[in-house]
Amino acid sequence: MPRHLSSLCVLLSGLLLTACGGVVDLPEEGEPLGTAELAMCSSSAVTQLTISGVSTYQGEMAGSGTWTVSYPANAVRLEFRINNVLQSTSELPGTSGTWYFSSSGLSCGSYLFNVKAVPMVIDSGGGRTTCWANTSKSVSRYADDPCPTFCGDGDCSFDEDAFSCAIDCCQGRCNNGACCSASNYCTDGSYCLLY
Repeated sequence: MPRHLSSLCVLLSGLLLTACGGVVDLPEEGEPLGTAELAMCSSSAVTQLTISGVSTYQGEMAGSGTWTVSYPANAVRLEFRINNVLQSTSELPGTSGTWYFSSSGLSCGSYLFNVKAVPMVIDSGGGRTTCWANTSKSVSRYADDPCPTFCGDGDCSFDEDAFSCAIDCCQGRCNNGACCSASNYCTDGSYCLLY
């Protein structure tokens, strides 16, 4: 091929590249899913959420459980509530795992514990998207820490009975003031006056 033709080809190829906008950088192969090009939350769901156990002892509640999310979710946002009051949140990466919760400063009594899981997508740049409109799950369980009982608290419970704690355990009184919790009649034959 003549030299003048070769130079002409080089010149024309340069003009073509310039006219067409130059070279375009293509994304690297194998780039992780969850990037901005994907529909971040489409089909994401929490597919499993459990409470393995929750208990309250001396003012502290503790619990744990498991979670699983479906593609394209690759993380979960957990919300922990006691008696419907938000206590804390946690964001955990992965498609499944174990969650843990603890809270202190509770008084004795019965409490409703609830954990809610919402799917999330963490993209390759570290951006975090919580998929609020997608399928979430919520589970609840009661945790009890019985209050200490004492005679005079108005509750006939545990080791109390009509003899050890008449004030809490009597259903009524006889004319002589004795407790008559076992029957409607008193030992002197009179009728028990029920409260």
